[in-house]
Amino acid sequence: MASYTEIDNTQLGGQAVNAEDNLQFIPKPIDTVCIRPGEGPNVHIAIGTIQRIAALRAYHSYGNCRDWMEKLSTAYVIALATRSADALLMQHIQNDLNGHLSIVCSKCREASIGLPVIRERLFPNLKSLREHANALIHHLDDPSNKGISGLNIEGVFNYCHHLFQENIDALFGIIPNPHGRFEHTKCKKCRRK
Repeated sequence: MASYTEIDNTQLGGQAVNAEDNLQFIPKPIDTVCIRPGEGPNVHIAIGTIQRIAALRAYHSYGNCRDWMEKLSTAYVIALATRSADALLMQHIQNDLNGHLSIVCSKCREASIGLPVIRERLFPNLKSLREHANALIHHLDDPSNKGISGLNIEGVFNYCHHLFQENIDALFGIIPNPHGRFEHTKCKKCRRK
Protein backbone atom coordinates (compact mmCIF):
# COMPACT_ATOMS: atom_id res chain seq x y z
CA MET A 1 0.00 0.00 0.00
CA ALA A 2 1.40 3.42 -0.98
CA SER A 3 1.80 6.15 1.58
CA TYR A 4 -0.03 9.47 1.23
CA THR A 5 3.18 11.25 0.18
CA GLU A 6 3.90 8.67 -2.50
CA ILE A 7 0.44 9.19 -3.95
CA ASP A 8 1.02 12.94 -3.82
CA ASN A 9 4.04 12.94 -6.11
CA THR A 10 3.21 14.77 -9.35
CA GLN A 11 5.20 15.93 -12.34
CA LEU A 12 5.53 19.70 -12.74
CA GLY A 13 7.88 20.86 -15.46
CA GLY A 14 9.75 17.57 -15.36
CA GLN A 15 10.48 17.86 -11.63
CA ALA A 16 8.73 15.74 -9.01
CA VAL A 17 6.95 17.69 -6.27
CA ASN A 18 6.47 15.88 -3.00
CA ALA A 19 4.03 16.67 -0.19
CA GLU A 20 6.97 16.89 2.19
CA ASP A 21 8.52 19.66 0.04
CA ASN A 22 5.29 21.65 0.33
CA LEU A 23 5.60 21.53 4.12
CA GLN A 24 9.28 22.52 4.37
CA PHE A 25 9.48 26.17 5.42
CA ILE A 26 10.01 28.22 8.55
CA PRO A 27 7.09 30.49 9.49
CA LYS A 28 7.91 34.18 10.06
CA PRO A 29 7.79 35.15 13.74
CA ILE A 30 4.62 36.69 15.16
CA ASP A 31 5.38 38.66 18.31
CA THR A 32 2.48 41.09 18.62
CA VAL A 33 0.14 40.99 21.60
CA CYS A 34 -3.65 41.10 21.70
CA ILE A 35 -3.95 43.31 24.80
CA ARG A 36 -2.81 46.93 24.99
CA PRO A 37 -2.96 49.44 27.83
CA GLY A 38 -5.78 51.96 27.59
CA GLU A 39 -6.63 55.17 29.40
CA GLY A 40 -6.02 54.84 33.13
CA PRO A 41 -6.79 51.32 34.38
CA ASN A 42 -8.48 50.26 31.12
CA VAL A 43 -7.11 47.81 28.58
CA HIS A 44 -7.88 47.33 24.89
CA ILE A 45 -8.44 43.79 23.65
CA ALA A 46 -8.00 43.00 19.96
CA ILE A 47 -10.86 41.71 17.82
CA GLY A 48 -10.69 37.93 17.36
CA THR A 49 -8.58 37.17 20.41
CA ILE A 50 -9.93 33.63 20.81
CA GLN A 51 -9.27 32.86 17.15
CA ARG A 52 -5.83 34.42 17.46
CA ILE A 53 -4.94 32.20 20.42
CA ALA A 54 -5.94 29.07 18.49
CA ALA A 55 -4.09 30.17 15.36
CA LEU A 56 -0.89 31.21 17.12
CA ARG A 57 -0.76 28.13 19.30
CA ALA A 58 -0.75 26.00 16.14
CA TYR A 59 1.51 28.46 14.29
CA HIS A 60 4.24 28.35 16.92
CA SER A 61 4.05 24.55 17.28
CA TYR A 62 4.64 23.93 13.55
CA GLY A 63 8.42 23.58 13.94
CA ASN A 64 7.92 20.83 16.53
CA CYS A 65 5.56 18.69 14.44
CA ARG A 66 6.75 15.10 14.16
CA ASP A 67 5.44 14.25 10.70
CA TRP A 68 3.67 15.61 7.63
CA MET A 69 0.20 14.74 8.97
CA GLU A 70 0.74 16.77 12.12
CA LYS A 71 2.05 19.68 10.01
CA LEU A 72 -0.99 19.48 7.75
CA SER A 73 -3.36 19.39 10.75
CA THR A 74 -1.59 22.41 12.20
CA ALA A 75 -1.97 24.30 8.91
CA TYR A 76 -5.69 23.42 8.88
CA VAL A 77 -6.20 24.85 12.38
CA ILE A 78 -4.31 28.01 11.38
CA ALA A 79 -6.40 28.40 8.22
CA LEU A 80 -9.71 28.02 10.09
CA ALA A 81 -8.82 30.27 13.02
CA THR A 82 -7.25 33.00 10.87
CA ARG A 83 -10.15 33.00 8.44
CA SER A 84 -12.57 33.27 11.35
CA ALA A 85 -10.70 36.25 12.85
CA ASP A 86 -10.53 37.84 9.40
CA ALA A 87 -14.32 37.51 8.96
CA LEU A 88 -14.92 38.93 12.44
CA LEU A 89 -12.75 41.96 11.65
CA MET A 90 -14.59 42.55 8.37
CA GLN A 91 -17.96 42.30 10.18
CA HIS A 92 -16.87 44.97 12.68
CA ILE A 93 -15.79 47.24 9.84
CA GLN A 94 -19.02 46.53 7.96
CA ASN A 95 -21.14 47.47 10.99
CA ASP A 96 -19.21 50.72 11.34
CA LEU A 97 -19.52 51.56 7.63
CA ASN A 98 -23.22 50.72 7.63
CA GLY A 99 -23.73 53.25 10.43
CA HIS A 100 -22.24 55.95 8.20
CA LEU A 101 -23.95 54.91 4.95
CA SER A 102 -27.31 53.81 6.48
CA ILE A 103 -28.03 51.10 3.89
CA VAL A 104 -31.32 49.37 4.70
CA CYS A 105 -31.58 46.90 1.79
CA SER A 106 -29.48 43.78 2.45
CA LYS A 107 -28.62 43.33 -1.24
CA CYS A 108 -27.49 46.95 -1.56
CA ARG A 109 -25.44 46.53 1.64
CA GLU A 110 -23.74 43.42 0.23
CA ALA A 111 -22.94 45.20 -3.05
CA SER A 112 -21.71 48.34 -1.28
CA ILE A 113 -19.97 47.08 1.84
CA GLY A 114 -20.06 43.29 1.72
CA LEU A 115 -17.25 41.50 3.54
CA PRO A 116 -15.39 40.62 0.29
CA VAL A 117 -15.73 44.25 -0.88
CA ILE A 118 -14.29 45.57 2.38
CA ARG A 119 -11.42 43.09 2.30
CA GLU A 120 -10.61 43.92 -1.32
CA ARG A 121 -10.65 47.69 -0.86
CA LEU A 122 -9.00 48.02 2.56
CA PHE A 123 -6.83 44.89 2.78
CA PRO A 124 -5.96 43.67 -0.76
CA ASN A 125 -3.04 41.51 0.43
CA LEU A 126 -5.25 39.87 3.02
CA LYS A 127 -7.76 39.08 0.29
CA SER A 128 -5.19 37.29 -1.89
CA LEU A 129 -3.64 35.41 1.04
CA ARG A 130 -7.08 34.29 2.26
CA GLU A 131 -7.43 32.29 -0.95
CA HIS A 132 -4.66 29.93 0.25
CA ALA A 133 -6.59 29.24 3.46
CA ASN A 134 -9.83 28.68 1.55
CA ALA A 135 -8.11 26.29 -0.87
CA LEU A 136 -6.61 24.26 1.99
CA ILE A 137 -9.86 24.08 3.95
CA HIS A 138 -11.99 23.09 0.95
CA HIS A 139 -9.40 20.56 -0.21
CA LEU A 140 -9.11 18.84 3.18
CA ASP A 141 -12.86 18.93 3.83
CA ASP A 142 -13.49 16.80 0.73
CA PRO A 143 -12.46 13.19 1.47
CA SER A 144 -12.20 12.38 -2.23
CA ASN A 145 -9.20 14.74 -2.64
CA LYS A 146 -5.76 13.18 -2.64
CA GLY A 147 -2.41 14.87 -2.16
CA ILE A 148 -1.50 18.44 -1.29
CA SER A 149 1.07 19.37 -3.90
CA GLY A 150 -1.30 21.91 -5.48
CA LEU A 151 -1.81 23.76 -2.19
CA ASN A 152 0.29 26.64 -0.90
CA ILE A 153 0.74 25.66 2.74
CA GLU A 154 3.25 28.43 3.36
CA GLY A 155 0.64 30.87 1.99
CA VAL A 156 -1.67 29.85 4.85
CA PHE A 157 1.06 30.78 7.32
CA ASN A 158 1.67 34.05 5.48
CA TYR A 159 -2.06 34.79 5.78
CA CYS A 160 -1.88 34.25 9.54
CA HIS A 161 1.25 36.41 9.80
CA HIS A 162 -0.29 39.15 7.67
CA LEU A 163 -3.43 39.36 9.80
CA PHE A 164 -1.99 38.95 13.30
CA GLN A 165 1.38 40.67 12.86
CA GLU A 166 1.17 43.16 10.01
CA ASN A 167 -2.46 44.21 10.58
CA ILE A 168 -2.56 44.08 14.37
CA ASP A 169 -3.65 47.73 14.50
CA ALA A 170 -6.77 46.87 12.48
CA LEU A 171 -7.64 44.24 15.09
CA PHE A 172 -7.53 47.04 17.66
CA GLY A 173 -9.94 49.10 15.56
CA ILE A 174 -7.45 51.27 13.66
CA ILE A 175 -8.39 50.60 10.05
CA PRO A 176 -7.21 52.20 6.80
CA ASN A 177 -9.20 55.32 5.98
CA PRO A 178 -12.37 54.14 4.18
CA HIS A 179 -13.25 57.64 2.93
CA GLY A 180 -13.95 57.59 -0.79
CA ARG A 181 -13.51 53.82 -1.09
CA PHE A 182 -17.15 52.87 -0.52
CA GLU A 183 -20.30 54.25 -2.00
CA HIS A 184 -23.91 53.19 -1.88
CA THR A 185 -24.33 50.71 -4.75
CA LYS A 186 -27.98 49.95 -5.41
CA CYS A 187 -29.21 46.47 -6.24
CA LYS A 188 -31.39 45.87 -9.32
CA LYS A 189 -34.62 46.09 -7.34
CA CYS A 190 -33.67 49.40 -5.70
CA ARG A 191 -32.52 50.88 -9.03
CA ARG A 192 -35.95 50.16 -10.53
CA LYS A 193 -37.74 52.07 -7.75
